[in-house]
Amino acid sequence: MTKFVKRIALLIAIPFFIWTGYWTAFAYAIERGISQASQNPQISGTAAQFEVASVTGYPQNFAIGITEIEIGAKDRFTWATQEVLVEAKSYQPNRINVDLSDPHSISGSIGSLGIDAELADLSVFFKPNLQLSLGNLDANFQNVILSFEGITGAEIETMSAHISASPNTETNYQVTAQIQNLNLSNMLVGLGTDYQRIQNISLSAEAQLSQPLDRLTMASGAPQLRMLLLHEALINYGDISVLLNAKLVSSEAGALNGNVNLTVQNWKTLFSLVKRLGYIEPDLEEFFYTILVNLAIEGGSEDSLTIPLTITNNTISFGALTLGVLP
Repeated sequence: MTKFVKRIALLIAIPFFIWTGYWTAFAYAIERGISQASQNPQISGTAAQFEVASVTGYPQNFAIGITEIEIGAKDRFTWATQEVLVEAKSYQPNRINVDLSDPHSISGSIGSLGIDAELADLSVFFKPNLQLSLGNLDANFQNVILSFEGITGAEIETMSAHISASPNTETNYQVTAQIQNLNLSNMLVGLGTDYQRIQNISLSAEAQLSQPLDRLTMASGAPQLRMLLLHEALINYGDISVLLNAKLVSSEAGALNGNVNLTVQNWKTLFSLVKRLGYIEPDLEEFFYTILVNLAIEGGSEDSLTIPLTITNNTISFGALTLGVLP
């Protein structure tokens, strides 16, 4: 009887020891990998510094806190936050959840942007292959406050995004995103309350990159955009709606070329708002208004305006009229 009990105990203990060994080895690999990254901060022109805590969560989870984070590209921008919490299930370590709820700051040549959110979660799934290619990414944010140079500039009720790898190619990704209730009352003080808030911004697109998003990206640097197919971008602003679709291709030098179709419903209201904000010179108001009215009539409706734009080497033009240059 005693031998039988010992055998049963041994059979129960073996899976326990195997799981403990697996968890310990994987936790050590996580700590070592992140620690090596912190000790070798120069990755493809990007400087990074942070502190790493021990992995916790045994036996069900791998959880680690990364603190005092500061990541930046020389002479371009710096992103900093106090702490990021990373967690994964022990039985599915290639699906990672990231808590970004601590305040963030992004600073650069144009100034400093502060970001604070009640909820800021990322869920990232990596394909189970040697390259750990990105399978999909989901981002969800609630009650986001954006401040510029310490002054609140905008508030967002909810913001979400989804990125998924195309099943057909390694470098194509499907992207959807939505922002609901973007409050700009601190910035658009000269407008009525109906036009101080953007009710909805949504988009659906496909992007082709120069290389897959995988573990090799850290060593080789961020991939370049090769093609952007914007199926639809919709903005609902008061009684105004703006619809865009585009196809843009990047040259070897990184310049964008392609076409953008912009359709504005109730465009006259939008024209009046832009004028009130001072973006149209008084002596050019009649000139632009006449062009837009004629363009709307050609399209079959005075209330709806469709503007076909051309982008050539980052230069935006409408027919023979140059409107500006992309940054």
